[in-house]
Amino acid sequence: MATLLAAGSSRRVGVITTLAWVVLAGLLIGAPIAALSGAADVGGDDLAWLAVVGIGNAAGLALIYAGYRRARVAVVACLASTQGALAALIAVAAGERPSPLTLLGFLPVVVGVVLVAFADEEIDPAARASTGTAVALGMTAATLFAVSLFAAGKAGEGLPATWVALPARVVGVTVLVVVLAAGMRPLIAPGRARLAIAAGAAEVVGIIAFTIGARESVAVTAVLGSQFAALTAVGGLLLFGERLRPRQVTGVAILAVGVAMVALGTAG
Repeated sequence: MATLLAAGSSRRVGVITTLAWVVLAGLLIGAPIAALSGAADVGGDDLAWLAVVGIGNAAGLALIYAGYRRARVAVVACLASTQGALAALIAVAAGERPSPLTLLGFLPVVVGVVLVAFADEEIDPAARASTGTAVALGMTAATLFAVSLFAAGKAGEGLPATWVALPARVVGVTVLVVVLAAGMRPLIAPGRARLAIAAGAAEVVGIIAFTIGARESVAVTAVLGSQFAALTAVGGLLLFGERLRPRQVTGVAILAVGVAMVALGTAG
C-alpha cells in the first residue's frame, strides 16, 4: 500500500513534496502511538541503532520515490524488495541461523525479484537510460533499507516496536524544517497530498509489523516482507495500467514459491 500510494503521489505532486508529507504524516500518526505504548529505557546502543534506522530509511525513501518517476512501479519496487534478501544476509553474517529450508527459500525469492525487475526490455534509448537510472536508484535504496531493517530488528529487541517507527520520521521532519527555514515550500494543501499522507500511515504500520516479527528472526521477516514487490506488480497493473511481461509473471510465481519455502522453514 505504501509503495503504490507513494508512487501515485510522486507522479502527481513530485518527489520532494511526497517525501515531506510522508514523513510529516508518519510522525503525527506514529508519535501518539509510541506515547501510548509507554516510556522506554533507551541506552546508548539503542540510540545508535535508532539513528541507523532513521537515516537509512529516510534516505532510501527519497531515492525510491525518485525511481518511481523514471520507471514502472513494479520494476522499481522489485529492486527495492531485494532489501529483504540483503537484510537476511546481514543477519546471517551477524550470527542468526535460519533453518536449512528457509535458507534455501532465499534463492527463489532473489531469482523472482530479479526476473520481475530486469525483464523490462526497452527499445527506446531514452527510455532505457531512464530505466537504468531507476535501477541504480532502486538498488541503492535497497541497500539503505536493508541496513535500516537490520538496525530496526536490533533496536526492537529492547524497545517497543512503536518507538522504532519514529526515527525515520524524525530525521525526515528535521530536514523538512531546515528546508522550510531556507525558504523552500515543499508542502502543499493536505487535500492534494492525501496519497502521500496515506502512504505515511502505511509506512508506520509496516515498520511496526516488521519490528515485531524481527524479534523472532530478522532474516525470515525481511525475506517474507520482500513479497510486497509481487503485490505491487499486481497493483501497478490495476492502478496504473502497467502490464507485466511473461518473464515478469514467471518471476512473480517463483517469488511466491520462495516465500512459501521460507514460511514452511520457519514453521518447521
